[in-house]
Amino acid sequence: MLAERQEKVSSLVCVGLDPLEEKIPECIIGGSPWSRVAFHMNKIVDATADYACMYKPQKAHYEAIPDGQSALQSIINHIHNKYPDIPVFLDCKRGDIDRTQRQYRIAHFEIDGVDGMDFNPYMGKDCMEQLVDKEHLGRAIVGLCYTSNPSARQTQDVKLADGRFYWEFMAETILRWAEELGVVENAGLVMAAAYEVKKGSGEIFSWHLSRCREIVGDKLWLLIPGIGTQGGFVKETVKASFVGFGSIVISSSSAIIFASSGLNFAEAARRETIKLRDLINQYR
Repeated sequence: MLAERQEKVSSLVCVGLDPLEEKIPECIIGGSPWSRVAFHMNKIVDATADYACMYKPQKAHYEAIPDGQSALQSIINHIHNKYPDIPVFLDCKRGDIDRTQRQYRIAHFEIDGVDGMDFNPYMGKDCMEQLVDKEHLGRAIVGLCYTSNPSARQTQDVKLADGRFYWEFMAETILRWAEELGVVENAGLVMAAAYEVKKGSGEIFSWHLSRCREIVGDKLWLLIPGIGTQGGFVKETVKASFVGFGSIVISSSSAIIFASSGLNFAEAARRETIKLRDLINQYR
């Protein structure tokens, strides 16, 4: 589904739908907080749908709004009904023991109705296995691997006795789980975009992406955050990770959805999405 959508619109851009109540444009008035959020995000969706390969709502941004689940459901339903070929991926990073993880599977795939979600693998294979429904093997299940926040280096870059970084071990492990569970075609990893080693240094680090490709080949697709306001670098990201449609998704949220707080907020989001799509396409 993702590969077909990317080829159809010639875009690797995922629009992150991460609302903040205090950033709802002032022109959106009346109604409850959740209804204003839903209106804001649905207008962003309508403005960017011609150029997005995926939409990615972040669960906590809705949980922090009174009755935010209603907003999330409104947005997911809007996308599925109006743009049925665009997958909706829920950023929720769930990871728990077997019976709890099964409940997350029901909550997100059955009730929220998304096409994919990410998980935290720290509690072992249960975290992936209990998200698998053999009747719906096309659902995307994506494991956290290498993230873009600086403090992640404190844990993800721990060296194991054999010299591997912990994140390399997790990439290998998630691939093995996916193969054992029969879901490798739709499984993936969260891998940060290329970034500047030290602010102002001019040295761009993308080894983690090329190393990830050495480990998993083209078997797993990569969900890549960190572009936009987080400062990730597009050229180096694409060159190190792209191996065809369906192989990567580059996500941007704040730079798109908060591009303007005025009456032109939807058009501004559209312009930013086009700008990012065109930049990515220079290098793939």
